[in-house]
Amino acid sequence: MKVGYIKEWDKLKGWGFIECDEDDQDYFFHISKVRPGLKIREGMEVKFDSTITQRGDEAENVSHI
Repeated sequence: MKVGYIKEWDKLKGWGFIECDEDDQDYFFHISKVRPGLKIREGMEVKFDSTITQRGDEAENVSHI
C-alpha cells in the first residue's frame, strides 16, 4: 500500500486527489473507492492501493492511517 495525503477534495462531486509520499505523484480517487464510514477531508493522511486505468493512475481501497 502507498501512503499520502488528501491534496484536494470536492465533497459535492465526490472526487479528489491524493499526493503520494513515495513518488510525489497525484492519484485521482472517487468516493466509491473509499472504505465505508471514512469521512474525507483535505490534509488527511491516508493509505491506498493504486491501479492504472485508461485515464491514468487512480487510488482505490482508500483508508486512514
